Amino acid sequence: MTTLFIIMVFFCIYTYILYPIIMHILAKCRPAIKPTPPRVWPSVSIVIALHNEEKHLYKKYKNLTLLDYPQEKLEFVLVSDGSTDGTRSVLQQLASTDSRIVAHHDAKAAGKPSALNVALEKATGKIIVFMDARQTVSANAIKTLVSYLQDPTIGAVSGELVLANPIPGSANAAGGASNVGLYWLYEKWIRENESRWYSTAGATGALYAIRKSDYRSHAADVLLDDFDTPVKLLKEGKRTVFAAKAKAFDVIEASSDNEFKRKVRTLAGNFQSFSRQAWLFNILENPVWWQFLSHKVFRLLVPYALFVAFVSSLMGAMLGGRFFLTMMLVFQLAFYGMGLFAFITKSHNSLLNFVKVFLQLNAASVLGAYQYITGQAGERWKQS
Repeated sequence: MTTLFIIMVFFCIYTYILYPIIMHILAKCRPAIKPTPPRVWPSVSIVIALHNEEKHLYKKYKNLTLLDYPQEKLEFVLVSDGSTDGTRSVLQQLASTDSRIVAHHDAKAAGKPSALNVALEKATGKIIVFMDARQTVSANAIKTLVSYLQDPTIGAVSGELVLANPIPGSANAAGGASNVGLYWLYEKWIRENESRWYSTAGATGALYAIRKSDYRSHAADVLLDDFDTPVKLLKEGKRTVFAAKAKAFDVIEASSDNEFKRKVRTLAGNFQSFSRQAWLFNILENPVWWQFLSHKVFRLLVPYALFVAFVSSLMGAMLGGRFFLTMMLVFQLAFYGMGLFAFITKSHNSLLNFVKVFLQLNAASVLGAYQYITGQAGERWKQS
């Protein structure tokens, strides 16, 4: 039992601590990726799929007009997919005042992947920049993304999602919101190192770019278009890099419940993508096989490793009376008790909230697997 417990604990430590450290050390051995601004800036189509985004559209449009990019080279392709609020009328109004806007509305909601397919049929730019309606982006975002794509080995460029601090007294200021932000900083650090070493295995959906010629249509039920597109390019030998200077700005989810639901859907999408892209598990086909397993797959297995570690320590303590396993059982009970206490009391203690967020992420992994297996992960849109 002791050996099994140690193996499970080591697996968790490797996944969350050792792998990121090893990746960081390896990345330091490679020169930083330097973007190269083109002599002539190419045409760019900014693509946004919309569903009931009336409250964000005016702000988003104003943000787009402030981009530091030749405005005559920009096109805004906005597709409303089954919107039932005022999104369609706002699109019509904006399109009547700005000829760069290509607006389209489908009365029936087919889902974001279908909306993106429609948008790409209408887009005329050589470069496609995908954005969401809710977030604003930095003025230099487009120039930064386009500059990276001057390298023919790069297929996709992902911007950085910057999460703002919660507003004091608001709903998202309670619970572990700040720890969610801390976790996202940890994630970005890993992605930046993976990018420098060779390639990440996904992109930030709020801001990423590809060449139009590299777009491959999505199946209508795809859950993670921002993972599906980069891995298709990876299979064709084109990597995805992380551009920290191209920023999208957002606020942490309005509640921990919303953040949990978002994470469940994302992880369910991972299971879907893995099942449809089985070549990712083949070391001979996947150039980022080690990174893919360590970062993406092992994360999904950690909750089961935690369960086996708990059961092995419990059995060892009960049947063998082993001091080491007994102490480890006590430690685990205290650890899970801290998370439960933080969840029940909505504590603001940083340590307690860190434990809660860690446990929520692992619970989301299990629930995401369940939803994918049972076919419950097919919601067409998640509200912003």
